[in-house]
Amino acid sequence: MYNKAIYVIVDSLAIIIMLITMHALGRIKEAYGKWLKFAMLFGIFAITANIFVAVSVNETMAAVSYCAYFSSIDWVILFLFGFCVLYTNHDVIYKKTRHFFAVLMLFDTISIFLNFLFNHQFYIYTSQNEYGVTFFKTGFYSFYYLHLALDYLLILLSLILIIYRIKKSYSVYRIKYLLILFVLIFVILLNLAYMAFSLALDASVVFYGVAGVLIFFSITIFEPRSLMLISVTRAVDDMNEGLVLFDITDTCIYANSFAKERFSMDVSDFSFSSEPISSILKRMGKTGNVYGDVSFNQKVLKGKKEINVYYRVKYCPLLDRRDRHIGSYFLFEDTTEETRYLDALTEARTNADKANQAKSAFLANMSHEIRTPLNSVLGLNEMILRNSEDKEIIDYANNIKQSGAVLLSLINDILDFSKIEANKMEVINVEYNLHALLRDIKQYFEQLSLEKNLYVNISCDENLPTTLYGDEKHLRQVLSNITSNAVKYTKEGGVSISVRSKRRTDKKLVLVFDISDTGIGIADEDLKHIFDAFRRVNEAQNATIQGTGLGLTITKELIGLLKGTINVSSKQNVGTTFTIEIPQEIADNTPIGSFIYKPISQSTPYKESFHAPNAHILVVDDVMVNLKVVEALLKRTLLKIDKATGGDEAIAMCKEKKYDVILLDHRMPAPDGIETFKVISKEGLNTDTPIIALTANALSGAEAEYKEIGFTDYLSKPIKSDVLEELLIKYLPKEKVELNK
Repeated sequence: MYNKAIYVIVDSLAIIIMLITMHALGRIKEAYGKWLKFAMLFGIFAITANIFVAVSVNETMAAVSYCAYFSSIDWVILFLFGFCVLYTNHDVIYKKTRHFFAVLMLFDTISIFLNFLFNHQFYIYTSQNEYGVTFFKTGFYSFYYLHLALDYLLILLSLILIIYRIKKSYSVYRIKYLLILFVLIFVILLNLAYMAFSLALDASVVFYGVAGVLIFFSITIFEPRSLMLISVTRAVDDMNEGLVLFDITDTCIYANSFAKERFSMDVSDFSFSSEPISSILKRMGKTGNVYGDVSFNQKVLKGKKEINVYYRVKYCPLLDRRDRHIGSYFLFEDTTEETRYLDALTEARTNADKANQAKSAFLANMSHEIRTPLNSVLGLNEMILRNSEDKEIIDYANNIKQSGAVLLSLINDILDFSKIEANKMEVINVEYNLHALLRDIKQYFEQLSLEKNLYVNISCDENLPTTLYGDEKHLRQVLSNITSNAVKYTKEGGVSISVRSKRRTDKKLVLVFDISDTGIGIADEDLKHIFDAFRRVNEAQNATIQGTGLGLTITKELIGLLKGTINVSSKQNVGTTFTIEIPQEIADNTPIGSFIYKPISQSTPYKESFHAPNAHILVVDDVMVNLKVVEALLKRTLLKIDKATGGDEAIAMCKEKKYDVILLDHRMPAPDGIETFKVISKEGLNTDTPIIALTANALSGAEAEYKEIGFTDYLSKPIKSDVLEELLIKYLPKEKVELNK
């Protein structure tokens, strides 16, 4: 009796375990999880039926229990077969056989329960043990062996599919199938033992629960963890960085292939006292539980050549979930390519800087070499205009002046482009009157447009503010460049400039300029290139038009500097419109009113702006004709002018005489202008005299450089008489200057 009680208790525990496992199987989303769940459900039915066999009180109860048991085994094996087919990825076999075997099992189940009518499957007989306990056993007829054949056929097919998958798989993937194979063989052996020894009770059913738990453990815990561990180990071993792990006693427990190959060491050779780890720790300045990140290089023999291999090393402690130290690791990253790339990049940058410096030096030399003779040409030409009364000669001189202005404009374009490239173009904001700016634009282009029988019309919104605050100089340059281009490329009609505003507040607005012409227009395919440096669209057609191809490039960069935008629309043989938007601040919100243009006569004779007969200045230049130009330009001001043709002569003169202003050329034979300046500003009678750098160097940043050296101001060649007179009025003693009204 105790045997039956123990058997029932063990079977009940098996049912509980299987129920818990079935609940856990709900986490498996794959189809094979559902089939395994059904197999375990019918396993519970089989164990329950076996319990009823054990507690049966008569043959009828035992017969019903055996029928339920044998039929449940059918469905356990069917669903287990489905699980094996799906788990081994034989989806095609699953789709083709599932209905066929399900029908066979259904017929077999019906046949088992028909045993009550035909007694063709099994019969019941009783036996007693030595303690007088009655057991109901079964004897089998030939039909029962068909039932067994069907069950073992499905088991055999399952085993074949698993063995086939084991043969086709490799590494860790064999483990997942071997575990399932082991569980199935284990249950089969127990069932065969029950039949071979004719045991009173079928103890193998207890292991249905054990088998279910083992399969669940295999597919949800052991297999993923094994896959993860092996995959992580393989990934770490294959990665292109070195990894060396140490335990809490600083003993190396792992080194991947990269580390072992690069340092020709085995796991046991790595230690905190071995190289390169020892040197790395010393370079970090610490040992122990600290983070570190250093670089080092290693000499490696490649063929017959020794090369440097560079590494970035990270040292980091390993902590458990409670932040307790459990070890540490070193990570070696090969940075050879990165280091070589950075070295190449640095070298390229250095070469580019040298090339840029060479270009700047070339532009400075070209500026000086062109501006120096141009200063003489335009200066002496100015003297002809002032002194000649012959109309024909004056006409010739005006042509020279106009051509000189064009040449100077070309030089200025190149220098402006140089400033933009060097990021040395500065924004200088001042208060200005918009109408005055527009009048200057109209005045400047009126003569050029009249020569081509063109008009230049300007319209302005009457509600715009009277005074704005912004970079008037660069705004003027932008408008001049666009208008100049419009006049150049227009043969008939003219140019219209309209000014309005948008997004206006009490303190700010956006000025909008629409500059339209009736010129030749721009083809659609050329529009995207109009702002490219040194490029002129439709070169063949426009070859006779003067220009460097930099005007629009400079214009766009200047507009960007002013935080504005420029857009262009054009139609060939109709005209082009440039729309420029530039934000400005409002200095005086009074409405500006209508735009009125009063032309200023271009033939106004020269009139000196001041007289200073008691003032004394020194002009220093190694080119004699330049000295003559300055002297001629200032002749009517009545200034007393001393001239020096070199630095030594100027120094000697400054030791003997006090001057009110000194104009000092930069590029002279030794000592040059800067060396001469340093001596004059420290020795002699003119240590506090304003010294103006007189030079043909108008390259980017030149003015700032001269002022940083100590020069009072800067005047570029060719010298404009009005600018020269302005500077002298500014720096001559006020009591010695009489301004002309």
